[in-house]
Amino acid sequence: MELEGRTAVVTGGGNGIGRAIALALAERGANVAVVDVEREAAGKVAGEASSRGIAAAAYGVDVRDAGAVQKLAEDCWSRFGSVELLFNNAGVIAEMGPVWLTDPLDVEWVLGVNLVGVLNGLRAFVPRFIASGAPAWVVNTGSEHSLGLPHAMAGVYNASKHAVLGLSDMLRAELPENVGVSVLCPGLVESTMWKATERRPDELGGAAAGPEGNAAVMSFGLPASDVAAKVIEALENEYFYILTHPHVAEIAGRRAEEIGNAFASQAPRYDGDDRYDVNNVFRRLQSG
Repeated sequence: MELEGRTAVVTGGGNGIGRAIALALAERGANVAVVDVEREAAGKVAGEASSRGIAAAAYGVDVRDAGAVQKLAEDCWSRFGSVELLFNNAGVIAEMGPVWLTDPLDVEWVLGVNLVGVLNGLRAFVPRFIASGAPAWVVNTGSEHSLGLPHAMAGVYNASKHAVLGLSDMLRAELPENVGVSVLCPGLVESTMWKATERRPDELGGAAAGPEGNAAVMSFGLPASDVAAKVIEALENEYFYILTHPHVAEIAGRRAEEIGNAFASQAPRYDGDDRYDVNNVFRRLQSG
C-alpha cells in the first residue's frame, strides 16, 4: 500500500512500538494522529512526527471507551479529511503470575485494552473505510504470544493476544477488497510496557509500580524502530502476518507439530469426513 499522503491513526502511540510506527510513517510522508491514554506523551510524539513535514495531531484517549474512540474517528476525519490507516496498537500487561491467581480487575483491564480496545477501533474506523471505497489498511498488534507460548506467567495477556490474532484472521475473511488487514506479532521489544501498571485506572486497581526485573528484561529487546521498519515493509507488500523475531518460528513450529501429531493419533482423515465441515454444511443448506 502506498503510504505517502495517507493519514494514519496509531493507538498506544506515546511510546514504544506505537511511537516508532508513528515516526516511521511520518518519514514516509503519511500524516499521523497519535493516540495514547497519556495525552502529554502523545503530544511529544506528534511534535516529533510533524517535524518531518507532515500534519500530526495528538489525542488522549482510553481505547476501552467505545464512545471516546468513535469521537476520535469523527475528529480525525474532520481534521485530516480522511483516514486510510488504523493501527490498533495500544496494549498493557499486568503483574506476572499463575493464571489461577490472576486478579479479576487485571483481567478486566488487560482484556479491555488489548482486545476490546481493538474491537472499538474496528467499529469506529472500518465502516468508514468500507464506505469510502478507497484503499485502506488495519494493523492489529498481537504478540509472539499470539503464535505459541514463549514463556509462562502471563496468562491473560497471552489470551488477549491469541484473541487479537483470531479476530484479525476473521476480519480478513469479512472485509471488502479495498480494506486490508495485518497482525503484528513481535517478540521481546525494548519498550516501557513493563511500566503499564503505573497507568492502570483507579477503578481497576489503580497505579502500581512495574516490576524492575521486567525493566531489565525489556532493555534487551529489539529496538522499536526495527519493528516499525518491519511494519512499513509489510504494508508496502500487503502481508497479513508481520513477523519480527526469527526465533519465534520455533515457538510456532512446536505448536503446529503438536497439533499435527494430535490429529494424526486422535482424528486422522478418512473418506467422507468432510461432511461434518461446517462450511460444507452451509453450502448444502444454501443449495437446498
